[in-house]
Amino acid sequence: MADNDERNNGAERVAPQEPVDLSSRRQERQRADAEPGRSNGDWMDPRDRDEQADELEAQAREIVRAFRENAGELGERVQQAIAHARVLWEESAVIDAPIPDDLHPDEPRARALMRRWVKRDFLVDPDLPSSMSIISLHDTEVWRVDLRERGETRELVHATEPYNGTRPGPAMPIQPVWDYTFATTPEIESGERRVRLEGAAALGVCERCHGSGKRACAHCASKGFVTCPECRGRGRKTCPRCRGRGRIADAAAERRARAAKSYFQVHAERLAQNAVERLADLSERLRQDYGAPLPPSANWAPTAPASGETIPCPDCHGGTVACSCNEGKLACPVCHGTENEPCSSCQGTGKVIRHQEIARRFDTRIRTRLAIPAHEAASEWITDDMLQRVNGDVVWEGPADDLDGPAPAGAPLLVWEAALALKRHADAELESEAPTGGLERRVLWRRVRLARAPISRLEYAYAGRMYTVVAVGRAGEERFWADNFPPRWHRVSRFFQAVVRDINGETVQRRHTHYSERHATPSRIPPHSAVHALDEAKPDATSARADGPQSEPDQVE
Repeated sequence: MADNDERNNGAERVAPQEPVDLSSRRQERQRADAEPGRSNGDWMDPRDRDEQADELEAQAREIVRAFRENAGELGERVQQAIAHARVLWEESAVIDAPIPDDLHPDEPRARALMRRWVKRDFLVDPDLPSSMSIISLHDTEVWRVDLRERGETRELVHATEPYNGTRPGPAMPIQPVWDYTFATTPEIESGERRVRLEGAAALGVCERCHGSGKRACAHCASKGFVTCPECRGRGRKTCPRCRGRGRIADAAAERRARAAKSYFQVHAERLAQNAVERLADLSERLRQDYGAPLPPSANWAPTAPASGETIPCPDCHGGTVACSCNEGKLACPVCHGTENEPCSSCQGTGKVIRHQEIARRFDTRIRTRLAIPAHEAASEWITDDMLQRVNGDVVWEGPADDLDGPAPAGAPLLVWEAALALKRHADAELESEAPTGGLERRVLWRRVRLARAPISRLEYAYAGRMYTVVAVGRAGEERFWADNFPPRWHRVSRFFQAVVRDINGETVQRRHTHYSERHATPSRIPPHSAVHALDEAKPDATSARADGPQSEPDQVE
C-alpha cells in the first residue's frame, strides 16, 4: 500500500510536458524522404521513435487529467445552480399564504370553487387556490323558464325512381296532406322526413335520356378516349436519367478527376451533386405536372461537375423515351370507348316510376324567460351573457297545459307566474303568425322546464392585488367570468425577478398581507325578487368572460 501511495504521489508531482510540434516533425520527415538513397522508414533512430511515443502518451494523459478535473468542477457548479433555481422556483409560488388562526367562514367552499376554475381554464395561475386570501363571498340564484315548442309543416312533392321491372299498383285519390295520419313521429329537433303515398305511382319514360337509357359521356366529351396524363398526348416523355439532355457523365472520367482530390473535397462535391439532382427532380416535376414557369433542369444543372466529359445516355434516344400509352391517348375509364354512359336517372332502363310523397318538416322553438333577484349589489355584476349560458338544476318539467294549475313544490310563485306569462305570449304569437310560403304549421306539443342556477361572486387578494370572479351554474359545471385574473405565467415572471435579485445581491423579505375585509361576514342575497325577460334585455358590454389574461404585471414588494 505504501509503494502504491508513493507511486501515486510521484505521478501527481510530475510536471506537464511541453507539447510536441508535430507539424515540424512531419516537415522534417518529408525532407528526409525527398533525399536520394533514403527510404520512408530509416530517417529516424528507433530510440527517437520511442521518446516521441512517450512524449505523446504523457501529453495525452495530462490532457485527460485536466479535462476530468474541470469537468468535475463544472458538474458540481451545474448541480448547485439547479438546486438554487429550484429553491427560487418554490419561493416564487408562495404569495399570500392563508392564516390558519383567522379563516373565512366559507373558505373551504371558495377554495374548492377556485380549484375547479383552475382545472377548467389553463390560463389561470395554478397556485391561486392555495395562495389567495379570501375577502368576501356573495351567493344568490337565478331561475330560468324554458318553453319548448315542437312544430310540423307538410308539403306534397313529386319524386322519381328507376324502373326495376315491378309495375306500380292501381292509382288512388290523393287527400289533403293533413288528412293523413302517421303511426310514428321522429324525435328530432329539426329536419325533414318523407313518406311515400300508396296508389300515387305511375310508369313513364325517362325525360333525361328520352327513353334510350344512355347519355353522352361527360368524362371524355363523347370522344371515347382521354389524353395520357404522363406524356400530355405526345407519346414520349422526358428521360428520367439524363433529364432530356441525351448525355450523362462518364463515370471513369469522374473517378480520374477526383483521384487527385482529398477525401473531404470529394465528399463535399458528392453532397452538392446529390442536392442539385434532388432540386432538378423537383423542378422537373413542378414544370411538367403542374405547369410551373421554370426553366428545364438541363439548362442549369451540371452533367459532369468533376471532369466535364459525357457519354450518350443508354436509356433514351435524343433525351426522350416511349410512353406506355404509345400514342398519347387512353381509353375513357367511364364509357370504355363507347362514347356513351348509362343514364343515372333510369339506370339504363329508359323508364322511371313517378310517385308522390309527403315532406314532413319539423322544427323546435325555444322561448326563455329569466327570474333574477332585484338586489342592488347583484344587479351590478350579473350580466345578460351570464344568464344566457346559465346551466342549473331542473326543479320541474311538464306539459304547458299544467301551468293553469297550482305551482308545484319547490317552485316559487313568482317564477310560476313568469312561466304562465311566457305561455300566453307564445299563444298570441301562434295566432298572429302567417303561413310561410303558403304552408300551414301545426304545434305537436309544448313542454315547460324550470331550472334554478346558483351564482357566486368571490372577492379575493393575490400577490398584493384585488380580484373578482363570478361563477354561474350548479356545482361542478360552473361557468366563470372575470375582468382580470392572475395568469399562469406570473409565477414565471416572479421566478425571473427572484433570479435577477439574486444575481444583483439584493435581499427582499417576503411578508404576508392581512386584509380587514377578511373578518367581514359574507352577505346573503335574498332569492328571486324580480322577473327579467331575455328578449327585452340589453347586452352588457362591461363584463366579459376571462378568455385571456388582462391583468397588469405584479408589483414587487
